[in-house]
Amino acid sequence: MNKKDQFESLACNCVEVGTLIREDDTVLTIDLSGVDAESRFAALKEEAAKIGSGNCKISAETVDEHGQTAIRAMFQFDCTAEKLIFQMRNA
Repeated sequence: MNKKDQFESLACNCVEVGTLIREDDTVLTIDLSGVDAESRFAALKEEAAKIGSGNCKISAETVDEHGQTAIRAMFQFDCTAEKLIFQMRNA
């Protein structure tokens, strides 16, 4: 007789999504540098406003690194799904 193991899976190498994506992972930090850093940051702000609820809170720190602008942008989304969508669109 062929007994089935209660933990046997029909799929190979499966992982529960919740083990990879935390519910509270809503903040994304992006470092931009170079002569086009400000224009890329402006484009990212526009994209963030189009995601989900459109309530993304954006903050940034700007520093001058050897004559070039460097921006550390922080995007805080309402939920993890919005953050993931933003990341996939802008990868």
